[in-house]
Amino acid sequence: MVVVALAAAVSGWLAARSSGGVTGLCASPPPGLKERSLPKAGSREATVVFTNFRFGQMDDFYGLAAGRLWPHDGITIAVSNDGPDSTPASKKALRVTGSDFQGFEGDRYPTAHVAIRFHGRVLDGYAEVRTVTPSAVAAVNRALADIRPCHA
Repeated sequence: MVVVALAAAVSGWLAARSSGGVTGLCASPPPGLKERSLPKAGSREATVVFTNFRFGQMDDFYGLAAGRLWPHDGITIAVSNDGPDSTPASKKALRVTGSDFQGFEGDRYPTAHVAIRFHGRVLDGYAEVRTVTPSAVAAVNRALADIRPCHA
């Protein structure tokens, strides 16, 4: 009986330490950006959203697909912790370049998509900017640099 209880305790501890127990996202917004963290709930994965103006409706692709008018330097970034069984990653790092910003269905402004595999999880990110400039790309990359999976 003691062996079974010990095995269950060790198994639970290992599961919590493995990527399977890492369902949240941790981040610190760089200066000029506000953060909103959404925990995993139902079919929605844990997601962190950054913006430099105001948050849109979270149920409208985290505010990215909102039809509202953005300020000239408007930036919104959403990164989800999609889990280990998600679509394979498309890049080695959560970074974007100016050429990554394209049209994206439902988005009003140029949007970049990046996905990486990180400690057994897939981090899936979208960044939308009103105008693609070197400073906007740099601001997006500063925000993406600190996002990491963590325990929810």
